[in-house]
Order: sequence, then structure tokens, then C-alpha cells
Amino acid sequence: MLQAPLGYGQTPTAQARFEVASIKASNPSAPHPGRLVAVQVVTSPGRLTARNAKLTELIKGAYVIEDYQVSGGRGWIDSARFDVEARSTDSANRDRLLLMLRTLLAERFKLATHRETKELAIYALVGAKNGPKFHPLKADEAPCWPGCAGAPGKTNHLRQKDLPSLATFLTRLGSDKPVIDKTGLTGNFGLELDMSKIMETAQSGGGPPTNEGMFEAAVGAIQDELGLKLAPTKAPVEILVIDHAEKPSEN
Repeated sequence: MLQAPLGYGQTPTAQARFEVASIKASNPSAPHPGRLVAVQVVTSPGRLTARNAKLTELIKGAYVIEDYQVSGGRGWIDSARFDVEARSTDSANRDRLLLMLRTLLAERFKLATHRETKELAIYALVGAKNGPKFHPLKADEAPCWPGCAGAPGKTNHLRQKDLPSLATFLTRLGSDKPVIDKTGLTGNFGLELDMSKIMETAQSGGGPPTNEGMFEAAVGAIQDELGLKLAPTKAPVEILVIDHAEKPSEN
């Protein structure tokens, strides 16, 4: 089963509220993030913003979960987009601000949810035949989150800080199933992929690379460069089910 994200399933309390919060319909032509990143629920001490976000994306941000972990709800929750700006009474950190966002969703969207555990078809991220080809980060090496450029001269290299982050990256890249870390390896590692090679491989058939082509190229890269592979299997996965939601009135 997936490890429960920080605060997952906690019930919002009366204390977990923003001092001021605004929710408005977004400009339909405004840009929004691509598939490789979750909607930008941006936080700084005491402040939270989200631009051009669907309710499902706000839920994913608030509960720190992925697409495949959200189920239910009417069609508009995955099409209507909103701008959210909120401020707390103090310099609350990100964890507390996300709890406040859950309260805001419950109050303004009348959001009601429950959790279920379902067995899903997944890809398990595991070690390949000859084992991992990466090393734990040294004390003077900073982890990359959610991903950053590699060493100087390797501007097209992408690094992830840990194996769950790599699994999330592969899921968002174009996988037809969730990718879940089953390596049993914990901690921060030097997980670096040459994105130029992945793009080149994905384009080998001519024309722009597709999601599926990028995913297949990345699967080959993790085996060649990292000593990892994906194994199709089934696993129990915790799901957040939307029982009720309403469009909010603007303020």
C-alpha cells in the first residue's frame, strides 16, 4: 500500500482556517501546468496561491496525492478552473497551509470525501538484474526537488531526489498505470536521467514524441542508466473518493 502522505486523511479543524481567502473563476485562456508537474499550489510563509486550477488539482495539492488517487465527482470538477489566493494570521508553513486549504475546500466547495483502498494494476519500480547503478547523496550534495538540472555541462539532465519522486515522474510522463516505488530503498540518491537521449529515442519514429513514446524511452533509460525496471503487478492503493462538491460563489 502507498505510504500515507503527510497529513493524509486528517480532518480539518476550526483552527485550520485562513484569515482571508479569495476564489475566482480563472481566465479560460490562461496557461496551466503540463503533465509533468502538479498544479502549482504555491506557498510562502503565511500565504497560498493557485492559478488556473481545477478542483481535482486543488484536492491533489491539498492532500499531496496523484491523479490516480482521486475518484468520483461530477464532470465540472475536472474542467472548471479557479484562482485561489489565501493568507493566514501568522507565517504558517506549507504543511499547515495545506491543512487550511482542505478546510477552505470543505467550506467553499462543500467538498465531502472518504477514503477507500482499492487494488489497482500498477508498475512496481524495482531493481533490474544487475542491481542499482546510483549512489546515496553525499553530505555536500543537495537533493533535487521536484527535479533540477544536473552538474554543469549537463543542462539536459534531470535529477530526482528519491525513488518515490522518480516513480511519480514516470507516472506523469505518460504511463498507462501508476508507477509505485517497490525497491525498498530509502533516502536521497543521485538519480540522474539524460533527457536528451530520452527525447532522441522517443523521436526515432519521426514526428514529435508522444506521451507513450517518452514513457517507453524513459523505461529503457532507467534500466540502462539507473539499473531499475518496471514490473507489472497489482497492489492496494489508497484512494480519496469525492462524495459531494459544489461550485463556489466568487468573492
